[in-house]
Amino acid sequence: MDYQNILVAVEDRVATITLNRPEYSNAFARESYGEIADALGELGSRRDVGAIVITGAGKHFSAGGDIRRFQALIDSGEYLDPDAVAEVGRKFMAIRSCPKPVIAMVNGAAAGAGLSCALHCDFRVVAPSSKMVMAFVNLGLCGDTGSIYNLIRLVGPDKASLMMMTGEPCRGEECVKIGLATVLAEEGKLAETTYALAKKLAGKSDSAHASQKALIRRWFYGDMDGFSAEEGREMAADSRKPDFAEAVRAFLEKRAPEYNKG
Repeated sequence: MDYQNILVAVEDRVATITLNRPEYSNAFARESYGEIADALGELGSRRDVGAIVITGAGKHFSAGGDIRRFQALIDSGEYLDPDAVAEVGRKFMAIRSCPKPVIAMVNGAAAGAGLSCALHCDFRVVAPSSKMVMAFVNLGLCGDTGSIYNLIRLVGPDKASLMMMTGEPCRGEECVKIGLATVLAEEGKLAETTYALAKKLAGKSDSAHASQKALIRRWFYGDMDGFSAEEGREMAADSRKPDFAEAVRAFLEKRAPEYNKG
């Protein structure tokens, strides 16, 4: 299958999905979410695939949403659509639904929806220079693509709230310390460490992995659809508020936002 925004390769029973918009720090295009879901559906059914790695081309895993698209919405007087936001969140559930183990190899930054993508994965491998950022608040938004849902399950409400409400980055070593990431690779050995884990997983029982993931999805992520719907409503409401327009404008102008506190 041909994709516009991702690359897919398979070698030695390990598949790699590479987010391939490096000129935009792999910010997601509108079509990216569907392409990732389609690729996972295909790879999950292949007998020659035992594990899947998701990573980003170039310096960063993914900067998240495309801020230029947000500005286009604002300029046209449009807002985020709650159903569309919820649907994007559900597309990331293809990672959880995939019967094969999925590893996020977090090169550089995973921010906003990029972080959400990594959090949906079964494992996250980072280097000391990697950073994870719940950047939504910096755009006047609550968060989408299941970010809050997954973050709280991994690190608990206190640490999750600190990341959500400050929008400050968490570096590689700290990510592993608080449970946000699974494995810390030595600097310069991110790919080596990630693919060693992927090959170990690919040598195990595919059917056992499928059963394990099905149980986890059913018993620990069963209410994800309901969360996605409410998340969509909140994001759409935030997009109608002045803080969103000011934050997007400030980001593109490379300055601090000036929120009206009156």
